[in-house]
Amino acid sequence: MARRKKQKVTPEFATPSMKKAYLEDRYFAPYPGELDAERLEARRLEQSSLLEKPSARVFQTPLEAIEQRDGDSFDFDSDMVRFGKAGDLNPEQEEALAASLKSLIPWRKGPFSYYGTDIDSEWQSNLKWDRVAPWLPDLKNRKICDIGCNNLYYMYRMLSQDPWFVLGIDPMVRYYFHHQLNRKFHRDPRINFDLLGVDDLEIFPKFFDVVFFMGIIYHRRNPVQTLDIINSCMKPGGTLILETSGIPGDEPYCLFPDGRYMKAPGYWFLPTASAMKNMLARTGFCNIEIFENFKLENFEQRQTPWAIYESLEHFLDPDDPSKTVEGYPAPTRIYIRAEKR
Repeated sequence: MARRKKQKVTPEFATPSMKKAYLEDRYFAPYPGELDAERLEARRLEQSSLLEKPSARVFQTPLEAIEQRDGDSFDFDSDMVRFGKAGDLNPEQEEALAASLKSLIPWRKGPFSYYGTDIDSEWQSNLKWDRVAPWLPDLKNRKICDIGCNNLYYMYRMLSQDPWFVLGIDPMVRYYFHHQLNRKFHRDPRINFDLLGVDDLEIFPKFFDVVFFMGIIYHRRNPVQTLDIINSCMKPGGTLILETSGIPGDEPYCLFPDGRYMKAPGYWFLPTASAMKNMLARTGFCNIEIFENFKLENFEQRQTPWAIYESLEHFLDPDDPSKTVEGYPAPTRIYIRAEKR
């Protein structure tokens, strides 16, 4: 008996409208000749398929119920990034907003406030911003990339210095919808987002004045290659702000965990500060300055109602918090400023 050929079925919950909107956002159009536009368009077409997956509906359906608003107050200069204020929305609008905010749980970076609803994120990212801010170059009229930008918290904090162009890249679909949610309440042409990863930065040769690479490199299988790619997208003399998990110690060593570190398989290496400094020097960076190196504490990264999964306290040995549950040294956080040679 002959087998019936299986028909290909297009899910009824595909999201062609969101894919179309993504591809029509040609934020790169003002820069002909400064980047590889043909290659970028091809890559964006590939990434747009992520918006057609059924899982994207979790974020898109509640977002579609939110009306576009203009003229509401905002505050991007304080610890809490704020859109609107309590009392601006009617009950129906508040309900639609609440559904969209809940769909985006867990909120990793923040804090944020949306029309009186305060988002207590897993990371108190304002603390990280306060450490970084004194070490920034003048951002006015600069082109900036935030690699692994997550929900764009740091990008909004940059706006007070009036950058020319800020591009956040992150291949996680969730963060594209964070961007779209924010655009419902405040459209700023300087803030742009794309579903790209570090490897895609070769499309932007010598394009960026400043690059933020915070909380990412230890998740990369090939950190030296990663730094080479980042170097290639920066203008000579450009500034890199790098922040990483690491381990204590003065010698230039790296921990390469066997299997998991803090219950996660995605920690490929954890450097000492001097090891990270050497890695930067050997990949074309100079004027390298370590400006913070400390043990991460629970008050900065913790479980909240908006970040309901396990956090730092669950990853450390309850009897000896100087170690992870696997017995490795607990993480330090290392902050470095460097310039492209």
